[in-house]
Amino acid sequence: MLAKTKCEHATTKRFKAKLKPYHHHFEKCSKAVRVHHGVPKGKVKGSVRLGDLVTIPDSDLHHVMDHEAMMAIGHAIEDIASEEGKGELIATFQDFKNFLPYKKRYAEMSERLDAVRVWGDGEVPKKCGNVDFVRVDEKLLRYWLVLFDSEKVRAVLLCKQVNKATKMEDKKFLGFYSFNPYLVQSIRWRFNLMSCGLSRVISHWEKSFPFPDLKMRDLDRLIRQPDAVDV
Repeated sequence: MLAKTKCEHATTKRFKAKLKPYHHHFEKCSKAVRVHHGVPKGKVKGSVRLGDLVTIPDSDLHHVMDHEAMMAIGHAIEDIASEEGKGELIATFQDFKNFLPYKKRYAEMSERLDAVRVWGDGEVPKKCGNVDFVRVDEKLLRYWLVLFDSEKVRAVLLCKQVNKATKMEDKKFLGFYSFNPYLVQSIRWRFNLMSCGLSRVISHWEKSFPFPDLKMRDLDRLIRQPDAVDV
């Protein structure tokens, strides 16, 4: 891993301050499980292991998160973007109906930021200020992204839904967040190309950012442990 820059350290500090209120706000404790890339003894090459439940996930490492942990991280990134007042914010909501509770929040950010782009499927919301809406390709419906890119601050949350749940409270996401400028700009570049309808970019998306192959039965077994630690 590359040594962190001064900007990354500064953004990490701001992020942790923004994250705390969201973590304490939830009535139910949110959970995140660390995913290890190493191969356990006797396992097939390419398999992954699940680690312990963690309080606040580490950046740049893969975790399985429930929707509350994922949304807490996403909201913290949004708060940083709102505080900066300049730059581009990109967010995916799978279905535009999921965006409606945050309509006012995003409309306000669109008045201050250079660009606010929301990806999703379904009916496009109306009266949302300067928010740009982009219809997502079907292949991308499993992904949840919150990305902010500015001159001094860069942050991204990238997750992929790993189960088939349709209710938000039942969904589980595998992903990571990062303040690495190279990673943030690479993801932003690819998303902006996909909005132009370049099918080859869409077909190579998962090859560019591969996620560990995770078996849901292993995750369910870990979360059901009686001594599991809540976030």
